[in-house]
Amino acid sequence: MEESTRNIHTPIHNAPTPQQRDMEQKEQFSSAPATNIVKTPEIPTPDSAFRHPSAGTPLAVDTAVLSGSPPGATSSPIASKVSSHGLPKEPGLILKDIRRHEKEKKAKELRSQEQKSEPEPADREPPPPLSQKHPTTPAVEGPDLKIGQTLPPVKPLSAIPPALSRSISQISIASAYSNPDKETWDTTLGRVVNGIVSIKATTTRPFDTEAAGDYTATGFVISKTHGLILSNRHVVSPAPITAVAVFINYEEVPIYPIYRDPIHDFGIFKYDTEKLKHIQVEEIELRPDLARVGEDIKVVGNDAGEKLSILGSTLARLDRHAPSYGADSYNDFNTFYMQAASGTSGGSSGSPVLNIFGQAVALNAGGSNSSQSSFYLPLNRVVRAVSLIKAGKPVTRGTIQAEFLHQSYDELRRLGLKEEIEVECRTRNVGATGLLTVTRVLRGGPASTDRPEVVEGKVPLTQTLENGVTRIAGLEPGDILMTCNGKPITDFIGLWDIIDESVGKKITLEVYRQGGELLECVVTVDDLHRITPHRFLEIGGAIVHDLSYQMARSHGVKLGTGVFCAASGFFLWSAWSRDFLITSIDGKPTQNLDEFIKVVREIPDYARVPMMSRYVGSIEDQLMLIDMDRHFFLASLYDRNDTDGTWTKKELSPPPQKQPEISQVVTEHHVTLPLEDMEEDEEEKAIDVLRNSMVAVVSRLPYSVFGHTSASNYSGVGLIVSLDPVPLVLFDRNSVPSEMLDIRLTILNNNIPGRVVHLSDFSLVTFDKELLPKNLSITVPEWDHVPLKVRDEVKIIGLTSDQTITTKDTAISSIGINFSTWQSNPPRQRLINVENINVLETSSCWGGCLVRKKKNEPFKGFKVSAYWMAVSSQDKSGNETFWTQGLDIPKYVLPIVKKINEEGGKGPVERKRRDLGIEFADVSLATVSAMGLSQQRFDAYVNAAKRYRGIPRPLIVETRLRPIFMDEGLAEEPEKGLKVADVILEIDGKFIDRIGHLRELDLQNKDSVEVVILRDRKEVTLTVPTVEAMPSGGTEVVQFFGAIVHGTHAAALEQVAPNAKLVPVNDQGIYVGGVSYGSPALENIRPTHWILEVDETPVSSIKELLKVVEEKKWEQGKYIRIRQVNRKGITSVVSVKVDDRFWPCMSWSKNEETGKWAQKRHTGDNFVVGSV
Repeated sequence: MEESTRNIHTPIHNAPTPQQRDMEQKEQFSSAPATNIVKTPEIPTPDSAFRHPSAGTPLAVDTAVLSGSPPGATSSPIASKVSSHGLPKEPGLILKDIRRHEKEKKAKELRSQEQKSEPEPADREPPPPLSQKHPTTPAVEGPDLKIGQTLPPVKPLSAIPPALSRSISQISIASAYSNPDKETWDTTLGRVVNGIVSIKATTTRPFDTEAAGDYTATGFVISKTHGLILSNRHVVSPAPITAVAVFINYEEVPIYPIYRDPIHDFGIFKYDTEKLKHIQVEEIELRPDLARVGEDIKVVGNDAGEKLSILGSTLARLDRHAPSYGADSYNDFNTFYMQAASGTSGGSSGSPVLNIFGQAVALNAGGSNSSQSSFYLPLNRVVRAVSLIKAGKPVTRGTIQAEFLHQSYDELRRLGLKEEIEVECRTRNVGATGLLTVTRVLRGGPASTDRPEVVEGKVPLTQTLENGVTRIAGLEPGDILMTCNGKPITDFIGLWDIIDESVGKKITLEVYRQGGELLECVVTVDDLHRITPHRFLEIGGAIVHDLSYQMARSHGVKLGTGVFCAASGFFLWSAWSRDFLITSIDGKPTQNLDEFIKVVREIPDYARVPMMSRYVGSIEDQLMLIDMDRHFFLASLYDRNDTDGTWTKKELSPPPQKQPEISQVVTEHHVTLPLEDMEEDEEEKAIDVLRNSMVAVVSRLPYSVFGHTSASNYSGVGLIVSLDPVPLVLFDRNSVPSEMLDIRLTILNNNIPGRVVHLSDFSLVTFDKELLPKNLSITVPEWDHVPLKVRDEVKIIGLTSDQTITTKDTAISSIGINFSTWQSNPPRQRLINVENINVLETSSCWGGCLVRKKKNEPFKGFKVSAYWMAVSSQDKSGNETFWTQGLDIPKYVLPIVKKINEEGGKGPVERKRRDLGIEFADVSLATVSAMGLSQQRFDAYVNAAKRYRGIPRPLIVETRLRPIFMDEGLAEEPEKGLKVADVILEIDGKFIDRIGHLRELDLQNKDSVEVVILRDRKEVTLTVPTVEAMPSGGTEVVQFFGAIVHGTHAAALEQVAPNAKLVPVNDQGIYVGGVSYGSPALENIRPTHWILEVDETPVSSIKELLKVVEEKKWEQGKYIRIRQVNRKGITSVVSVKVDDRFWPCMSWSKNEETGKWAQKRHTGDNFVVGSV
């Protein structure tokens, strides 16, 4: 099966890849799934499948040619038709030249005929008028002609000319049309380029089959009076988009989608004709009747991201099946497609397929990844839609929710078509090569046998009418369609001419089924627009709307059986996913969007409720628990307005107050077990006691902040370190990375929320004990204050992902060897300058504790020596790495726990602290000895390592944690401070032999320290100032045009280049933590950059940024300039379009009393038209 792909060009976005689910692909007729615009928040993939160097190189229209280049500058034939002012001749002048040339040619022909004695054969006929019906569906002579009626004697099959003869005739006609004396390609192209536009668009929200993100495509003007531009449906998109059209002279104009066909791959934009000032627009005529096999064509458009390219080819097929792009993508059906070997690529979607007269005979739509074939949509249904739009009438579209496929007579005979019927059909329409067959009927649809009126018995499955005809209740795959409302049908156009004009009415279909007699089926035509969603609810970051016919057809799902989730947002904590149905929430059915809204608006913020869902195409529902979020995300209902091409916005009414939860007393039921089952040794009892101290956690970030991405999964196992007066649970930063998150704790099978109260090298989370059952046996472990030594036998006790206790007997392999984590991109908190504890054989758990095993002593229970924690980093290639290690609880954790309890949990989450601003590493003693270490120092290291049975490894300066220009004097005289490769010998007279000694120096209360180092084979004494450490997070976050910005954090500061003095390191700064797909900031405001100026106004903090936003009050659609700087100090200026409808300026701040976050909207109130 060939692979097909859209011709949208999607830029690459450097963003983390979210988890993707594997989904069973349904069988397709012609193609396998292929790349499309990638789903949110996935990484978009560029469509480069068409870039085959062996193919003919497209003729790119150089801008120099179209801007009046001097003679000889190019060999392009278009150059001769370009005026000295840089624009092609006005269409009127070109047409005058063509008419003059035609008159001269006709006069010459007349003179030639007069000189001949015998008349010349008539010249070729002119192009048929647009009103002529499609040649494959001729009018049937005789109004009373019926299928099965006795006809005059017919010729045998052998006497009927084959359909190929018609194609040969068409080829000869097409060749006549290509006469270069009539009108040459260079004249045509020089004229039509003024009507072809490059489209730059952004999908602001994922919707149905479309994902959020930027893309480019092509369109062309079909009415310069009405300002209409034709393109593909997957370009116009059913989702909310913002778009501009770029004409050949680079003049831009906003365009608005006013129509997209529910099925066929075409849509229409509208633009304000008054906005164009500097170009004479060329209107391209639509002529579907001129499409013929063998016709020379040119595809002109935005190919592979280039502004304008021209590819030539010849129409090879007019009756290809519609290409397929995968089960989860938009697919066209119930239509023919044309095919040619033009090899179009990304960005050419929506390009006109032109004949030599500059008329559009088809619309470019897609192509094959395995060949140079391109696929074009016929324009018959387009012409109808355009005429209705110009007349101000609605474009009616009908459906019976059945899919048809055109099959040859040979295949039809295998399906049971009788030979006499074939002869009858061929005689009636000599050019027809087959008939339509039913390939798919949607369950519950108008043509299905399980629709309500049939199931309820109101319509019998079969019945015999008075005239002897058998009437059936519905269609089945394999049925061969003969007539519709008495009109013989041989193609899609004839069928949908009737269906589109019969919305809400009954139509009569006559079909043959498996070689039987002619059957009659009466079907009520449904409104196709009704089953195509035009609104969506955004809540908790999720996008929810009614299930579309597109998705229902792809997966065989009955419409109205659940709402479709286009992006899960905060609904699913475990993964960012999409393409599933929500069938009920909190025990209430949600079969459609109205039911869903009615249920969710009554659920309080932070409430946890059950949800039944299933992936589209699955049979069984699955139960999951969701957490309602009304504090990090707005809840709004968007409804599409196709009159002006915008979306109206209503907000969900405020949620009800959450009722206080009352803790329950758990009644213990004692079960009498056999004596052998009740026996348990003392060690197993001690393990059960420690199990009561372990807590599982799942954290979810709503946005990418402080280097942590929202698409990642944050979970792990912690240890209760305090219950009174403040309950505290110890976690690693891989599980609880930041303050701006929601936390779900699982304590002895009870789910409760948590709140971060401390962040440093580890996290401390508190919880409300009143939410737990009163007699729950949670405990704080007993601590082992005797330091561990190498070769001590220990036991790892932890929890697996399914809350099962696991143990592992092992021994300490090393202590104090500091495995430094690598700097990450984006910069995030790293575990550095911390003494770690490593074991010989690790456990499969990702969190727990280390306990010492004592030999030859009576067992008295376990004392916890260290926290078994998970650590994450990135390797040099940028890949995520994870490992586990021990953290000394008495040394690092208990002092902080004591302070928090003394303050009653009211202190700051990140305490101000001072350090040396240096990251240290440890190296072997042999290495330091070679650097000039004295024998006395050498012996001191050896003796010190014996105290913990370790290996002597002196500390060395690895890197600076802040740019050197932040420290006065060091930039000019760096030798006065610590330098890379300095070996640390003493600090304030204390011999430093391991990394853990740094915690004993009390740097918090010192402005400087005396440091003895080994540098250049000499011992040097320096006075090194202590510096205030930058926090790893913050409590103020802002959404600015879709960019998530906050203050500078420590991990970003340490990656600032030494000469990047434009980076605002001495102020809070405005650091870009992430950019949302579909936002104006995408491809403009860059993550890991700092914003310096907004609209020529300098800004250096979050408060200053909000002040500028509220004072400027920019108009919708206006472009503002933003100056930004990266970590290397390189600045750039970009323009960003204001879009307060979908991307208002938002801010989030943390309430220090409650620990909860509150959101505030600063712009966009004028786009809220009501509430729901």
